[in-house]
Amino acid sequence: MNSPVVKVPPRLQSQARLLLDYIERADLRPGDRLDPERELAKKLGISRSSLREAIQVLQTQGRLVVKHGIGVFLLEDQEGEELRNSLRAAHHTIEELFQMREILEAPAVEWAAERRSEEQLKAIKRAAQALQEAVSQDPIDFDKVRLLDMNFHLTIVKSAQNQFLNQTLGTLQEIMYRSMDNTLKLPGRIDASEDEHGVILEAIERRDPITARLTIIQHIHNARDAWIQYLKKVEG
Repeated sequence: MNSPVVKVPPRLQSQARLLLDYIERADLRPGDRLDPERELAKKLGISRSSLREAIQVLQTQGRLVVKHGIGVFLLEDQEGEELRNSLRAAHHTIEELFQMREILEAPAVEWAAERRSEEQLKAIKRAAQALQEAVSQDPIDFDKVRLLDMNFHLTIVKSAQNQFLNQTLGTLQEIMYRSMDNTLKLPGRIDASEDEHGVILEAIERRDPITARLTIIQHIHNARDAWIQYLKKVEG
């Protein structure tokens, strides 16, 4: 893979989150149509070009579909399944997968730090403990570790208490499964990942959304860099 690593600009993250927040407040459901572009841009307080960029991000994630001449709609379950099939068929580059993880997980971790209940915090801690125990085994069962790593992240997403994010869990799980492939086998990556998980958990426990968000973004970037390292090693 010779294409450059592309980072999601903070401005684009902010625009996508504004649109996500609006969708949640408006209680929109799969199949519902968003407001016309001019009206929606005014409601969000952003330009129409910025709105188009935000829509493009969420469309890439499989959350929205643009039907030209008709409008922008929340994806139906069947259409979301088509995206997951596309992911399984490797129609998306690794860079795109990590971009989608960042857009989905950064606000999720932030919201989890703000909104999580004590029971949800206990669930996150249980997921972290199960992962730590699997990592300490000798030899390590990497397939088990990957599944438990995914569970830790998905438990956090569920704790964000965001209905729209919960509707994307199947897609996010598919993205994680592919983006975690092989990276945990690289020397030192598991230990680094566990350290990062610890910082994320501590931030959620003390209700520190800023640290939680910054750490998950760095965590995803580190995982992406590990993937690039793996690819370079394979391609020799």
